[in-house]
Amino acid sequence: MATFATLALLVLIIEVFSAILDGIGYGTVAAALWDTYCRTTGNRKAVERLDLKSAIILLRRELHTVSSVDEFAKWAKMRRRLDSLSAKFERVSSDLAIERTAFELYVNMVLRVIVYGVRAAVNMYNYRVPVFYVPASWFYPVLWFLSLPAAPMGSVSVTVWAFACNRVCKRAAATFSRIMRPAMPLEPSALSS
Repeated sequence: MATFATLALLVLIIEVFSAILDGIGYGTVAAALWDTYCRTTGNRKAVERLDLKSAIILLRRELHTVSSVDEFAKWAKMRRRLDSLSAKFERVSSDLAIERTAFELYVNMVLRVIVYGVRAAVNMYNYRVPVFYVPASWFYPVLWFLSLPAAPMGSVSVTVWAFACNRVCKRAAATFSRIMRPAMPLEPSALSS
């Protein structure tokens, strides 16, 4: 079993980490991990997609230099090649999107299992351990509530402490996101009145 201060700090760290993940968004973290995965592993489909995209851009530039009236055969051949490259690009993009979605769902699920699993494990393992004791005269009517589910009377249980930390962290994250949100520019009509 952990000491009271260590347990209180551990629960606080878990709740801060959870609030940060909620603030950033599990999807954003999963997308960043996907980009990192593609860069580090050199995903074949991602590389093929980039190659096809650059080939299509080059072919379109070249196609704009050829007159469809004066050099129809050359223009038609380039147009057929562009159409085939575009179809292949769409196919590879679709396959890559399916792979990305599966990866992001898996990462999202693993992150949630880790966060909620660690939170539940800490609560279950330490449900009888008090985080700290409070003076009986301060909270007498609700003293029993603070010790739920099984901590000694007169103490704050891990579950109640985790709930309190969670609420404070979520409020702090919401306040931080409101502060960091870019200001909306005023319309000229609002300035004149």
